[in-house]
Amino acid sequence: MYVRGLENSMAFRNFNTEALTRMPKPKNSTSFDSIRVKFNNVKEWPSPLVNSRTVPFVQSYLEVIKNCIDEIKTEYFWIFPSFMHCKEIDFSYVPEQFEKEQIHTWYTTHPMGGLNKEGHVLLIPTKQFKEQIKDLKFLRDYKDINYHAHKDLWNPPVTRVPFPLRDPIDSYNKTEKQFYKWMVNKDLPKDKTKLPNFYPSFWEDEKLYTFGKTKDIMLVPCKDKIEQFYDFDRTVHIEYEYDVTPMDIIFISYDEPGAEQRYNKLKERFPRAQWCKGVKGQTQAYWAAAGMSKTDYFFAVFPKIDIVDTFNFDFQPDRLKNPCHYIFDCHNTVIDLTYGHDGVILYNTRLVIETLDPGLDFTLSKSHTSVPVLSAKHTMEETPLLAWRTAFRETLKLKAQSVVKPTVETNFRLKKWCTLGKGKNAEWVYKGAMDAIEFTKSRTGKDLKLSYDFDWLTKYFEEKYK
Repeated sequence: MYVRGLENSMAFRNFNTEALTRMPKPKNSTSFDSIRVKFNNVKEWPSPLVNSRTVPFVQSYLEVIKNCIDEIKTEYFWIFPSFMHCKEIDFSYVPEQFEKEQIHTWYTTHPMGGLNKEGHVLLIPTKQFKEQIKDLKFLRDYKDINYHAHKDLWNPPVTRVPFPLRDPIDSYNKTEKQFYKWMVNKDLPKDKTKLPNFYPSFWEDEKLYTFGKTKDIMLVPCKDKIEQFYDFDRTVHIEYEYDVTPMDIIFISYDEPGAEQRYNKLKERFPRAQWCKGVKGQTQAYWAAAGMSKTDYFFAVFPKIDIVDTFNFDFQPDRLKNPCHYIFDCHNTVIDLTYGHDGVILYNTRLVIETLDPGLDFTLSKSHTSVPVLSAKHTMEETPLLAWRTAFRETLKLKAQSVVKPTVETNFRLKKWCTLGKGKNAEWVYKGAMDAIEFTKSRTGKDLKLSYDFDWLTKYFEEKYK
């Protein structure tokens, strides 16, 4: 019995040994097929695997895999980018039995590496990926992913490009082409502002990432010359905290009798307000105001308006938009009309300085946009001259605009100006509008530009109504 039992035991051992020799041994993962994804505009590293197929990055890793999956012949395959040397990765790794259907992705936790758990080095089970591929849009759609944190994994650093708020686009276009750039407003406090611990994902289509309420920090992909960051098809916004610099406030006056009272009221409410006073010539006054501003944009406030309580001068220019002036609404109480005329304007300092030969309207001579936010009320009540001058200039501009490019809106505004309104000096507003209509009937070109000169307007008024 003992011998037979021993024989049986020996036979069982021999059977198991024989069976084990017939079972397939785990393959060394360096024999797995691999895809090296080539990126442009970034330093490249040679493949760490001899059997890699190099393919260009198109849209996303998922699209790359879809185009290559039918040529994969091994149980698993590696995918990694050309911008990583991958020296930290153990390419002899073979998943355990219970992990065999998982996607394994390695991502860095190094504080300088930029966090993205989707990673860039992945070992993917071929059969299971093929079975799920039709239902995949993002990596996270795969039913079982094993994330491997790696404290020393290397990601190529993304260059930080400081930009002036007056023209972020220029800074982007002039710096060397790179697959991504950190665009950071130069006015953010350097000692308090850190870049987000973030790295772009390439499992989705290329996109622009913006951070914080004002988007003063952006992670921008490579693109040829752009006019504005809205040229990118997709953007993703991520909450992030940093201090934002408010724009300067410049009060611009010439000869208006109510200027001092209105400036003092503005200064009391907004201590950062400054006064650009008595500069002869509209263009020169705007240049002087731009020179006073310490910020790349400044709010211009005019001496014939009262700022409404709800307007707090906290508006920030759109970082994704091309540089421009922002025109806020103003309610004209005399003719009961609300639009941008004489409202607060957020001026781009560079565009102001570059306006050397403006048309009939300084602001409209450069790129501009209207903001449907009420900034002030316009009463035009101080003197007959101010009431007449204001109406004459605005009506003349509207009439000229209606000739070049007539619109329903322009015609409606003209009609309102040419209708007798209410309040003190309303009749002078009406006279100014009608005189402008008459003036445009016989004058064109340079003659219309005379209305840009306040001294000429005063002389014209005095000669007509002496």
